[in-house]
Amino acid sequence: AEQLTAFEVWLSFGKEEGRPPEQLPVVLQVLLSQAHRVRALVLLRRFLDLGPWAVNLALSVGIFPYVLKLLQSPAPELRQVLVAIWSRIIAFDKTVRADLVKDDAVKCFVSHLSR
Repeated sequence: AEQLTAFEVWLSFGKEEGRPPEQLPVVLQVLLSQAHRVRALVLLRRFLDLGPWAVNLALSVGIFPYVLKLLQSPAPELRQVLVAIWSRIIAFDKTVRADLVKDDAVKCFVSHLSR
């Protein structure tokens, strides 16, 4: 939880310094914990909103398998933020579309958009 708070502070104040956040790899590991998953996903979405450099950095530290697996989660509270995260990933790297179709994860997008 402390690392998430530190990441949130970086998102609020540190991004202007131009240095990547030290907490990013830890935030990705927190995605494995159900207790902090929603908060970590919201913070990750805020980070990806910073632009292509942020998406590239997140992908380089290994975000892809985490968020791909989470798309299979039945938890409705994760859907909106996961769709937002994936839209940023797809905008950055269009080759991931094949992974979404292969893992049948595209259904998550369709169900979210049909609401």
